[in-house]
Amino acid sequence: MGRYKQYIPDLKIYGITLFMLAGFAFWIKIIHIESDWQQAGLTTFSLGFILLAAYMTAQILKIAGLPLISGYIFVGILAGPHISGFLTHDMVVRLRLADDLALSFIALTAGGTLELQFLRKRGKAILINIFLQTLFAFALVFLSFFFMSNRLNLMPDLTEPQIMVLACLLGVIAVARSPSSAIAIINECRAAGVFTTTVLGVTVAIDVLIIVFFTLAMTVSEIILGACTGVDFRMVTVLTLAVAGSLGLGIVLGKGISLYISKVGHDLSLFLLFFAFSVFKASIWFNQFMEAHFAISLHLEPLLICISAGFTVQNFSKYGYIFMEAMERFALPIFVIFFSLAGASLNLDALRMTWPLAAFLFIIRTMGIFGSTWFAGILNRDPPQHRRIAWMAYITQAGVAIGLAQLAQRRFPELGDYLTTLVLAVITINQVVGPITFKIALKRAGEIKQE
Repeated sequence: MGRYKQYIPDLKIYGITLFMLAGFAFWIKIIHIESDWQQAGLTTFSLGFILLAAYMTAQILKIAGLPLISGYIFVGILAGPHISGFLTHDMVVRLRLADDLALSFIALTAGGTLELQFLRKRGKAILINIFLQTLFAFALVFLSFFFMSNRLNLMPDLTEPQIMVLACLLGVIAVARSPSSAIAIINECRAAGVFTTTVLGVTVAIDVLIIVFFTLAMTVSEIILGACTGVDFRMVTVLTLAVAGSLGLGIVLGKGISLYISKVGHDLSLFLLFFAFSVFKASIWFNQFMEAHFAISLHLEPLLICISAGFTVQNFSKYGYIFMEAMERFALPIFVIFFSLAGASLNLDALRMTWPLAAFLFIIRTMGIFGSTWFAGILNRDPPQHRRIAWMAYITQAGVAIGLAQLAQRRFPELGDYLTTLVLAVITINQVVGPITFKIALKRAGEIKQE
């Protein structure tokens, strides 16, 4: 108890501030708003309120040893449309631009954190982890869901091929990770070392590869359902061009950032924020242009562009340190915005409807991650302590998994409701539990530099 006495004055200040914020928020919600400009102002105010409340709450939870982003997510859940309704569904949709901007900024940080020299040393370990985690997570989720659904008749409205397709898509989505959560925890803890960088390398690489895996899974699913008779090579080609184009464009833009730093060298944080915003908007415009004028779904992925750009600046210029220093200065508000809105976006209705099955899939996925990281640790001759805790670093999931589920919903509308509901429920559990387990893992690995 004595170790917490030093925090009592801060707890009082944070507690009183939160109480005042809650009262002010209640007063704002009972005001009748009619005009559009007032609605827009209310949305802006609500975002500012959420950021302040999230920061205060995170500082309180940090005293208890929880990650800061757990506080941001917790406030987002409380303020979201499923509990208090302070942020309505419309507000969450309007704030999606800020959410996407923050994600692009985080992707830049992810790329800049990956150092080529270290990746060469741990390349074999990272590849083994990627292969085993993909294999174990997919196989366990696919087999468990398929056989359980057939034996317990959980999906009476679906045929056996449809259940197989649903199990296949859930298995691939189970492989997805959340680099944004990993980056936030690593930055918060100032973590550095073999364990930390290996986890980050695996997480970012899987987030890139999952798009390819999912496209292949959807092609196989169409064959199972009889929608096509063979592999759609046109779709595979377009996907390959989109991934290669995104990575190539990121390299070019990374060189542009390096040139900007060499010529200007100041106001870098605002420039990088503008850069992330421009990449996101330009990617949307390009995707729409290609579909409208050439009927080609050549989707440049802004996250891949930003990861590639950050990686290029860090490893192929002499300005990597300046670049990462600027990213860290802007990290706090970006993380608060992103994870607060992520919390508000978590679908608690889906969790309430499917929580037994979602909890089962969460456990099965976690078992797959544990088995794969343990086996990978043996093959890589990692320290026994790292083998025991590695699984705790790969629990989190976020936007990519949701995007994949929505993509499958458009392709297989008869399965879409089942898939999306289950994915949202499982992600809700993963996003709450994952950051906590990851911080514990970093602490046990002895790579936390700052509490």
